[in-house]
Amino acid sequence: MSQLLSIYGWTIAASMILAAGLALLGTQLAARDRAMQTLCLGQGAMLGVLLGLGLAVHPVFPLVAALVSAALTFALSEFLVARRMASSNTHFSSLFAVLLAGGYLISALFPALENHMAQKYFGDLATLSTEESYWALVLGLVLLLVMIVRHRRFTCESFEKAITGPSHKSRLPFSSFDIITLVTLCFCVQTVGYLFTIACLFIPTAVASRQLPAGLRRHLWFCGLTAFLAAGFGFWLSLESARLPTVPTIVAMLLLVSPGLAPAFAGRRLHR
Repeated sequence: MSQLLSIYGWTIAASMILAAGLALLGTQLAARDRAMQTLCLGQGAMLGVLLGLGLAVHPVFPLVAALVSAALTFALSEFLVARRMASSNTHFSSLFAVLLAGGYLISALFPALENHMAQKYFGDLATLSTEESYWALVLGLVLLLVMIVRHRRFTCESFEKAITGPSHKSRLPFSSFDIITLVTLCFCVQTVGYLFTIACLFIPTAVASRQLPAGLRRHLWFCGLTAFLAAGFGFWLSLESARLPTVPTIVAMLLLVSPGLAPAFAGRRLHR
């Protein structure tokens, strides 16, 4: 086991920190009712990554293409919602279907991308290089720090969004929160995969909303700690059994750890 930790130590640390940061980001996205829109943004990032890998212009090009594609997806989704011709989820579902089809078309045009597409969807943290693990750890630490330091401001913005609605216009097309979300989604989809990203974003906050009493601080602590522990336990189990895929095992641990931790947080005085 010590040998495995020496090999995967940085990757395990990166996955745990990144999972906690994603969980805190997911609480704000859920509060703004942007879960379905986030699925579209992640799919848009996936489309950009596949296109960047297919063109193979430069090693950094997939990330740049993902950022451009996700930004265009965000702008289009905001435009569709602002028109109010149908419910937001109807537009987002339609956009998700179009982006999903686009990803498969790109993989068909570049046959070498078929394996890459499966990797980007389901992810395999065990295959991350040391350099990728370092970058994932850095992003996770920055994301975690930003979400902790600015949680009051982001929470106030989430409250304003809930009151004014998604059609409320701001002075800038992209707020600082939007930029953080786009960059995080694009990097995570490219490195740790779509499934890991979406699961860590929304599973902890979904469980917390049903099993915990009201309280912002309680909710944030629960989500961050749940994702942190689930990523560590899930990764360890996948190393113990070669038949267990890493990311699906982490998702399973999210579903198991969340209800197990809920009673411990239910009685804590973390509501202020």
